[in-house]
Amino acid sequence: MTQTKHTELTVTEPVRKIIYEGRELADVNPAADIHDVVKIHAVTHPELATAVIEGPEIKEGERVYTVKKRLGTKG
Repeated sequence: MTQTKHTELTVTEPVRKIIYEGRELADVNPAADIHDVVKIHAVTHPELATAVIEGPEIKEGERVYTVKKRLGTKG
């Protein structure tokens, strides 16, 4: 008789990290879409209302999103 060794595999969702101007913004609702979370932060940072979201990049087991101001011209 042959014995089979079973190995358990645990899968975990990487933590989401949001970076804006070098600092981390709180992920106020990890279940929400990243765009919705950034819109929530636009209440205190109005420039985020038109920001560009880059990512995610996987870094040290985290999904890192970088939020950047949208560059535009006046007039």
